[in-house]
Amino acid sequence: MLRGVNVGGHGRIKMATLKMAYLAIGLGDVQTLLQSGNVVFTSRSTDRDALAKRIAQEIERRFDFKTDVLIRTLAEVQMLIKRGPTSERADPAKLLVLFLSRVPDARAQATLLKEYKGPEMIEIRGPEVYLYYPNGVGRSKLTTAFLEGKLDAVGTARNWNTLKKLVEVGAALERA
Repeated sequence: MLRGVNVGGHGRIKMATLKMAYLAIGLGDVQTLLQSGNVVFTSRSTDRDALAKRIAQEIERRFDFKTDVLIRTLAEVQMLIKRGPTSERADPAKLLVLFLSRVPDARAQATLLKEYKGPEMIEIRGPEVYLYYPNGVGRSKLTTAFLEGKLDAVGTARNWNTLKKLVEVGAALERA
């Protein structure tokens, strides 16, 4: 997942050319989803940090745009969905997961949960934060920038429906 791609008129990248960048560095079965930097691929590399760095370098080289790359495996995203907060009343369009570059330290987590008193639900689980916006995301003060500042980590958020689609694409690749 790429941070800040095709958001608010910044970081404009066409998904077809983004796919070519991933193929150029040797990644396989590359598929993009939506226009916000969701890329599903296969790789023999087991060094996630090195792979994320290589992808970020290729994007900067090709598009003159710096972005953070956050990588999660299909199994990890499947588990996020399986273990995610569920409620029959919860609207999946209002449920997001913020993927962080690292696990925030315990002090930062405690401070955020103590200080933020908004109507949103915040549940931190390792390097992911489940967020539920009962009144919608648009007017909320609980922004990605706010969370990144409090947790001292960069991140990118995806809504529940997008996560389910990513799992569908990844599972189809795995079956093929």
